[in-house]
Amino acid sequence: MLIINDNLVFDSEQGYIQNLSSNVRYPIGINEIALLNFMIEHIGETLTKDELMYHVWKKRGIVVEMSSLMHCISSCRRALEDRSGEAIKTVRGSGYRFVGNVESYQSNCEPIEVNMSLAEVEPIGVNASEPTANKKLNRQGRTILMAAGLFFCSALTSYLIVENMRSPLSDISFEQKHFSACWFAPDSSGIKVRYQDVNLYDFGELTLLVDKGGRSLSFRPKSGVLSCE
Repeated sequence: MLIINDNLVFDSEQGYIQNLSSNVRYPIGINEIALLNFMIEHIGETLTKDELMYHVWKKRGIVVEMSSLMHCISSCRRALEDRSGEAIKTVRGSGYRFVGNVESYQSNCEPIEVNMSLAEVEPIGVNASEPTANKKLNRQGRTILMAAGLFFCSALTSYLIVENMRSPLSDISFEQKHFSACWFAPDSSGIKVRYQDVNLYDFGELTLLVDKGGRSLSFRPKSGVLSCE
């Protein structure tokens, strides 16, 4: 893992960028991961659009238009919360340059998953001697807030999935397959990216992968870069 500008954790294996201050985590796809890895390897260098498109798509045999690069850059900037070019700077007439501060990062703790039913949740700061009616009102209010939060998370996840799947290929017939896990190996370096709960959409000349976190990946079916179970 890497930390960018002292506050943003970039995990290329799990596919996310997390703000340590707000704890907001942005899922990113394989194209964004490849773009950021390449730009960080050449930090401070001006990279042309053709160089970036070759590294992210063309060397995998995928032909895309310039709009795909623009979308990929925009997605990276959104995840990096980069509104003023503090990480990715546009060099007019040339391309882009990564100017953020990058260091290795080791997380001191792992996220804790809490499994608790609503009946076990007690309002914070409620005195045991208060009337039962007040406790019920507090529980109802807490339940409403939790329901609203779940609705928001669900809506956000749906939006990310739709955004990642938006493509001119959507009007073409395809075959869909589901796998519990897939591993993507973009090159011979031995590095693999793991995807869980995967849907594969086979369009013939192109295959689209979308996992449960909304991450997406496109590749040629016989390229040998993906293995699933």
